[in-house]
Formats: sequence, structure tokens, C-alpha cells
Amino acid sequence: MRDRISKQRSQLILSQPFFGALLMRLQLVEDPSCKTFWVDGVSLGYNPAYVATLSDLELRGSLAHEVLHPANGHCWRRGVRDAARWNQACDYAINPLVLNAGLQLPAGALIDGRFLGKSAEEVYAMLRQEASDQAPPQVPPQPQQEGNGEGDGGSPPQPDGQDGNAEGTAGDEPSQASPEFSPGEVRQQPQADQQTLANEWKVATMQAAKAAQMRGKLPGELSAMVESATRASVDWRAVLHRFAFEQTRSDYSWAMPNRRYTHMGLYLPALHDQSVGDAVFVRDTSGSVFDETQRQFGAEIEAVFASLQPRRLFVLDCDTRIAQVQCFERGQAIELGAICGGGGTSFVAPFDWLEEQGIAPAFLVYLTDMHGKFPSAPPAYPTLWASTTPLHRIAPPPFGEALEVIV
Repeated sequence: MRDRISKQRSQLILSQPFFGALLMRLQLVEDPSCKTFWVDGVSLGYNPAYVATLSDLELRGSLAHEVLHPANGHCWRRGVRDAARWNQACDYAINPLVLNAGLQLPAGALIDGRFLGKSAEEVYAMLRQEASDQAPPQVPPQPQQEGNGEGDGGSPPQPDGQDGNAEGTAGDEPSQASPEFSPGEVRQQPQADQQTLANEWKVATMQAAKAAQMRGKLPGELSAMVESATRASVDWRAVLHRFAFEQTRSDYSWAMPNRRYTHMGLYLPALHDQSVGDAVFVRDTSGSVFDETQRQFGAEIEAVFASLQPRRLFVLDCDTRIAQVQCFERGQAIELGAICGGGGTSFVAPFDWLEEQGIAPAFLVYLTDMHGKFPSAPPAYPTLWASTTPLHRIAPPPFGEALEVIV
């Protein structure tokens, strides 16, 4: 069976050099214990009994599919997400790329038009939200039963990517997956090895794309994928905290010399700190920002308030109008209320409300999907747009900074 896989890999080198070149980086491992395939960025495992059921074209497409996981960084981008749901999300994200390249996938491969053009993180968030929405009402646990341990909604994860009954039930367009199909596994290397592997695969992916492009065999969809996969990623939490702390009014003043140097006859300015004024966070409650994103963003609001200690913290919930205003004074315990609102999206109301109330905050942070009406004129204070839509898919905001928030 190894010879058959090697033969199809060679065919990909000739017909689809992007996939073929990257496949040469993976060591083939026969593994009868897995259901189909697995990949971890170093090795490609396969079940010989399953491979025997595939035609040559299906095997070729499966190999291309598997190599797209490390090429997209799926083997080190999972973090603490549920492994089974992450497997599904990764498959939904890359299967259209395989088909658009003219390759064939086995029957039952995960395809859903709702996820076209979305990253694995975006698909994962949608799957998780749908599972949470469809979850039956909670019943009191029986003494002999244990919780599912996952905590992000839905049925307990099943092995090898079978994530309950979430497949093919959500949305208007059903998935093409059959109940018998089992996606391959996206395995992770130890944490210490992940950064090195990520860097190596970024370089290899760019080199493979350049070689395929020189031969005129790099479809536009793959070119866009390479650009996205090799784009430098940043931790949105770090950017959020950096933005907030940059607005502190710490400066040097000559009003009182620095006493550390007066004994030397040197009169140098001393650092003085004016306490931070008001901080404003706006939560888009139109329904386009998922529950888990709201929860994690809320935790960061509380962290900024605790560390920065602004004079007042305003948290506004807004869709097309202000649905809720929460205000916390410095030193006050903070506990954010539940999200309020629903409907469309307009970014105008929070800025108008602040002007009407005579509030000139030190900064404003707006969590949204960036699809809405902006104010006609920029405010006088710094603004940070926390976008739940990847920045490369949206137009830059008319004012302020923007960061990408994908959880």
C-alpha cells in the first residue's frame, strides 16, 4: 500500500506541484489503528484497509487534503479547542480548495457552502455556536453520571471527528457528509516543537507556491490560501492591552525635579502620572458576534479595568441603538451583565450617546463584525475596532485602528 501511495504522490508532483512538493515533507506511516488518515506536520499516517477502498483519484485527492492541514497551520493552531470539532472545522475549510484544484475527494467529505472562504477558526466558532443553539435543555445530573467535560455546548465529542449530530443539521444548506464518513485526524506536536514546525511549513508553503506558479499550476484559490496561511499572526489580547495602556497619560514634567539626581547638581524632569480618564467598550449585539467571543472579550474588558483602573468604565451594548449601558467606578467590583439587543448593526449610536452625555473617553474599543454604518466624522478620542471578521476580507475602517479577534 505504501508503494501505491508513493505512486499517487508522484502523480501529484507532476500534475499538482504545490501539493506534491509539500507531500514530500511528510513521512508515510502505516497505522491500522486509525480510521482513515492522520497528519501532524511531520508524518502522514494511513490505515491500509481504508486506503484499499479508495480509487486512485480519491487517494490523490485525500493526499492533497491531508497536506493542506500543516500548510494551513492546522496542526498548531488548535490551542485548547475541542479536537473533534477542530477536525471538522479544518476539513470544511480546506475541502473546497481540493475540489477547486480539480481533484476528487472520497464520498462523504465535509462540504458546506456556508463555510466557503472561511478559516478553520471561523468555521469552528460557527459549529460551536450551532451546537450550543441546538443543545437540549439542561437536566439535573444523576449522581452516577459525569459531565461531558467540554463545556462549549452540544453533545460530548465522539472519536475521530464524529462530533455528535451537528453534521448536516444546521443551516439551510445541508452538508454532503454521510454518517459513515470519518474525517482524518489533525494531530498536534508537543508545544515545544510547534513554533519551529510552523516556521518551517510557512517557508515550505511559500516555496511550493512559487514553484507551482512558475509552472502555471497554482489556482487562484490556493494562492489566496498561501497568502493567508503565511500571514503573521498576533495575539489580539496583547494588542488590546497594548492599545489601552498606550492611552495612559504618563509623562515627564519639570514642575518637580527628579530627586534621585538633585544631590549631583542635576535637575532632571520627573515622571508624573495623571490617572486614566474614562474607558469605553462597545459590544455589537446584533447576533453576528458569537457567544464564546462575547464571553472571552468580556473577560478581557474586566482584565483591562483591573490593571488600568480608569476613572470610569462604560460598557455599551448596541445593535442599531443602545440597548444597555453599564458603568463601573474606579475601585468598584466589576461583573458584566448579560448581552442585550439584537437586530441590525449601526456604529453611530455609541458615538452619539457619548457626545450627548458629554463624555470624552480616553479611548473606545468596539467589538463587531465590521459590517454596519460608520459615523460620518471621526471622534476626537482613539478608537480600536475589534473585528470578528478577518481583516483581509474587510475594508479598513474610516478611522481608528483595527485588530482581528477570532476565538
